[in-house]
Amino acid sequence: MKALIAIGLIFCCLVGCSSNAQVTNDKEMGENIQQSFEKKGVSSVDVSKLSDFKWEKGYLLTNKSKKADVEKLVNAPISEEMMKKISAANQMLVFVYEGEVVRYVELPQDFIAHDKNQLEFSFSHSELKFNKKREGKPIKAGDKMLSSEDALAVESIMKQIQWKKADYSIALDPDVQLTYEGVVYNVRFTAESAELTSKRRGVYGKVTGETAQQLYDILM
Repeated sequence: MKALIAIGLIFCCLVGCSSNAQVTNDKEMGENIQQSFEKKGVSSVDVSKLSDFKWEKGYLLTNKSKKADVEKLVNAPISEEMMKKISAANQMLVFVYEGEVVRYVELPQDFIAHDKNQLEFSFSHSELKFNKKREGKPIKAGDKMLSSEDALAVESIMKQIQWKKADYSIALDPDVQLTYEGVVYNVRFTAESAELTSKRRGVYGKVTGETAQQLYDILM
């Protein structure tokens, strides 16, 4: 029962409840997990060795989980808004100590294998297997690997784009090439927008305003 109460607090802390205002996203730990994933020959990561805080249990939340499955895990109803947060992050690792959430980690890609045996783990059994299907599919701007935080932002932007059949007269001379999900996109920036094309996918997409500026700040 104590564990179920703790899991219920996960969602409270992620939407900003005042009683859990001290709970933060451990960006450094997220970066370390991503760096471990990028190393050749590494098939898993021991999260207990990457954490600098006390915890007893951990939980893997993923955008591959159905709403009903998440509600069963936490033993509580989950709002659509909360499901959108989980989906936007792709994966979250949530850490609990003495019945309280102490830290969570947002992962911009599904680095951890979505295995039912890894949905719940403990400090003494904290080695998580990597998702082999993600190997060779980092998010990059040119040759530069994006940080975990920037990759998360790009992932969110790419999901917002309404893709259309490509017009290759647009963005043929890119300012930068974005590698996403193993596909290269040519990106050209104007004063008001960012235009993306992919010859491989045969698509064209566009973002404007603050979203275009955010993409520019990340990629350039």
